[in-house]
Amino acid sequence: MFKYIFGVLFLILSCLVWGQSDVLTTQGKELTENSVLTANESSVDYTVSIKNGINITKDITHILFFISMATIGVLSYRQAKKTVFSPIKTEIFKYQLQSFEEVISHFQNKSEMDLLDDMDMKTVVDINCFDLFSNYVDTFFDDQMKIDDEFKEEKRKLRKGAIVSVEFVAENFELIGPETKAKKKPNNRKEPINDPALKLAQWNDMKYGLIHFTEKYIAAKNEIERFQKSPLLPSTLKLLLKDYSLLMHESLLAVGEAIEDAAKQMPVSYPNTDALKGFGDGWLSNIYNQKRPELEPKANEILECINQYLGIDNLANENA
Repeated sequence: MFKYIFGVLFLILSCLVWGQSDVLTTQGKELTENSVLTANESSVDYTVSIKNGINITKDITHILFFISMATIGVLSYRQAKKTVFSPIKTEIFKYQLQSFEEVISHFQNKSEMDLLDDMDMKTVVDINCFDLFSNYVDTFFDDQMKIDDEFKEEKRKLRKGAIVSVEFVAENFELIGPETKAKKKPNNRKEPINDPALKLAQWNDMKYGLIHFTEKYIAAKNEIERFQKSPLLPSTLKLLLKDYSLLMHESLLAVGEAIEDAAKQMPVSYPNTDALKGFGDGWLSNIYNQKRPELEPKANEILECINQYLGIDNLANENA
């Protein structure tokens, strides 16, 4: 391609020089035929014409040189985009597709229940429900019923972390200093409450500020955060993933809200030890499902964002 460009430029330059030579020759002929001009005057005029012709030729040559260099630069950049930049973009797109594939596999073909199972919410509700049951027994039937220690330990092993409300920390913990950990406040109550009415009033005012979660919930939360931190995913998709992460947190907070509502119903639903024998977490799950946010609509938004970014619908129309 470049040799054709130089050939054209050389041809243009040759024509210009040849044209200038014709002008000089014509001027020479006119000088010889004009008898009025003297020999000296003719010589001076001829020399000036030559100098002017040379200067014009030099200027044209410089102009053509810079034009040719600019043309070569533009063509070289275009060629570099094809030979250098395009493979880099292709490799980046390959890695980007892998990131998209991970996000798609996390959300695709999953119902609301599937998304909750990813976070292990059934187990999360179960271990928090057991805490509610254990606290209820200790408060009202401590001298009538005992929970098996091995069963307690099995439930405790499922706990891998917890979120704590500010109110719960203020009520149950005290901070020692910037370099020391918070510790539980001492129990200043000298005697246990024996009055059933006072026990019931205290129970109904209880705030469930400690919500336990499992290892599987942590893994699901970390997976979404890993997607958010990926440098290969577009910002629009990251915002949707952030929204989904907030929904996961709200789903965990909803467990605490469900526990508080269920706690107020327990003195009515389970007034004695015989009634407690039929205790289960099914009714608590129903309360929880009414309070938790929906996950599936946001998951569908995430998949639709990927679809639009990749232009899948346009590709399908083009192939059709």
